[in-house]
Amino acid sequence: MRASAFFAGPVTAVVVLAASLTTGCAATAPAPRPSAAPSAQVPAPSPAAFTAAGDFGPTDVAWVELMIPMDELALRMLALVQDRSSDPGMRKLAARISTVHRSELVKLRQLLLRSGVPETNPHQGHNMPGMVTPEELATIGRASGAAFDRLVTEHLREHLKQSVVVAQGEQRSGANQDTKALAATMEKTRSSQLGDLERLGG
Repeated sequence: MRASAFFAGPVTAVVVLAASLTTGCAATAPAPRPSAAPSAQVPAPSPAAFTAAGDFGPTDVAWVELMIPMDELALRMLALVQDRSSDPGMRKLAARISTVHRSELVKLRQLLLRSGVPETNPHQGHNMPGMVTPEELATIGRASGAAFDRLVTEHLREHLKQSVVVAQGEQRSGANQDTKALAATMEKTRSSQLGDLERLGG
């Protein structure tokens, strides 16, 4: 497993959970998700673990490497909504969010390619805040009716909130301007999606 560090700028509105995230990332078994506000810091690989191209720094690469599996797993959850949700509003919202996430994934993979870092998932098997785990996907898949909608709403809310927080961290501490610009766009988009979720009664 790649050694992890954390890079962040000043934190004002959120609680710093660097120690908790480092533990969760390094443990062989998933660590409990923190109940406090998610970390504004972006987990980054050790500078010695890669040589990024151009002006991509460790924070840029770490943010992209985190957001790719976060979006991929969220898409797997959202795909269940069309067949399983009893709420037409949730089905419409899930479809809109899925379209945006797929577009984001294209841009994230382009950035990772430009950085010169191989496309791997350093968070495989980790219980990261905002990332739906395969075990949670299995639990969601076994649910139905109101219980299904409740689980999707809970995990989607956490995913969107943590996405906003780490996007803010990338904007503060990143080096590559295109990566920071995508983080800014994603912060705005995810905040809007959170509002849509809350209006559904989430």
